[in-house]
Amino acid sequence: MKQSVYKTLAITLLSCGLIAGCSSDDDDDDSGAAIPGDGIFAFSDVAFDSALYTRVDRMGMPAIATALIDSDDAYNAANPTDDAGGAFVPEIVGTLNFLHDALDTQLEGLGLTPCTVDADGNGTCVAFAGPLILPDTLKIDTASAAGFPNGRLLADPIIAVTLAVALLELTTTDGSDPAHTPVDLVGALNPPSDSEFRLEFPFLAIAN
Repeated sequence: MKQSVYKTLAITLLSCGLIAGCSSDDDDDDSGAAIPGDGIFAFSDVAFDSALYTRVDRMGMPAIATALIDSDDAYNAANPTDDAGGAFVPEIVGTLNFLHDALDTQLEGLGLTPCTVDADGNGTCVAFAGPLILPDTLKIDTASAAGFPNGRLLADPIIAVTLAVALLELTTTDGSDPAHTPVDLVGALNPPSDSEFRLEFPFLAIAN
């Protein structure tokens, strides 16, 4: 069990959030030789057997696999249908319980209202977060405005929103406004970017 890791994570979450790394792709094969083609990318007409490939990582909703899942290998080998079937709900609820045990006093000290985590998964944390993270896919509704959690724009504060969903009370049962909204941690966890995104491809800000 990664209790020590989760404890470190729990302390880190409020101070700086999670940092998601990105891997880069290039047009070289394993030998370092360029793949033939007229452009930057080229397609091969050689048939490949999918059985030769093994999924080593899956991450639809940011930070779910990183922060809430302990059984990494089993999770990466599973599919969204397994998520929807509840295969990882007990594990997610257990991790949420651990995080709230470690952080709720600090959240309340900051004037924030934590969501609740019940052992049967019926707490308000899971009630709000469940439809977003189960199954672990990035949902896209083309009839709605783009922006996390409907897809993901470069400037979207995804970690701040994810942490709010996991930690703060966003539901209500009496028709009143909930204690918090999913954007209440935006700007509170990490400083704004000092570089603007570009308007043309590749759109990312120029490196400092």
